[in-house]
Amino acid sequence: MGATGNLGSRVIRELLKQGAIATDIIASTRHPEKASELAQRGVEVRRADYEDPQSLKEAFLGTDVLLLIPSSAPVEPRIQQHFNALEAAKQSKVGRVLLTSILAATSTSKFLITPFTLYSESKLCSSGLEWTILRNCLYLDPVAQWVPKLIQMGYLPYPVKKGRVAYISRDDLARALAAACLGSDRSGQIYQLTGNKSLSMPELAQTISQVTGKHCEFKSVSEDEFADICRADNLPELMIEVLTSMYRAVDNEEFDIVTDHVERLTGTPPESVESYLRRTWRDIYSRSQESGVRSQE
Repeated sequence: MGATGNLGSRVIRELLKQGAIATDIIASTRHPEKASELAQRGVEVRRADYEDPQSLKEAFLGTDVLLLIPSSAPVEPRIQQHFNALEAAKQSKVGRVLLTSILAATSTSKFLITPFTLYSESKLCSSGLEWTILRNCLYLDPVAQWVPKLIQMGYLPYPVKKGRVAYISRDDLARALAAACLGSDRSGQIYQLTGNKSLSMPELAQTISQVTGKHCEFKSVSEDEFADICRADNLPELMIEVLTSMYRAVDNEEFDIVTDHVERLTGTPPESVESYLRRTWRDIYSRSQESGVRSQE
């Protein structure tokens, strides 16, 4: 599920890189028309909607290994969506289900999404299906996309006082997820997928400065100040609430965990924050400059 999203599309590319045969892959998505490139490569594309149980049942038929990537819906709808997906998986006799979860999947988490992850993990483990759970740390990609704005502002504004994060890119997560799908000995395992080092927010700002050659320092802001910054970027209120709670979880040390699970799954360690930002910086900056020029035309 989620085959055309930012993470799911990368997983399919990684499956092909790691030796999967295109005709053995089924890409399930709400919008099959967005998967024409996959279809041209021989991947079977099926329509599947988390809120349409019959579409899920039909999409999962003949599936040996199913990777579930949750939607971005609010928590309560996600719970129903996950219930629908697991029921369909059982009815379609799926062999093994892999679930992407989050590192903060604990009952004491301050992250608003956690009630879904606790339900989804528990429901999967008690479903009678073979399972693998992969708990992701925070994505590095959105930080990279925000860098042009950060250097324009001159500071990194997060409502964090002391928290650290072992950021990981979607590329590295996709490598690990693909390897977990292809591995025959992953059932009943929980993996924590993190970067190879956790960074404090001042260290993250310093890394941004080093990579860009531009001044960027960390500024701990209040939650209200952070919300105002997000509103200036036209983020919806629900997303602002979720992001604010995520940084509460950061300060609660819920993402300050470093493991070797990516390397254990793939044989290669995850890319460092500095390396990833250096690799992506020029392209992101060029696109931001082009966008700025177009907006003035």
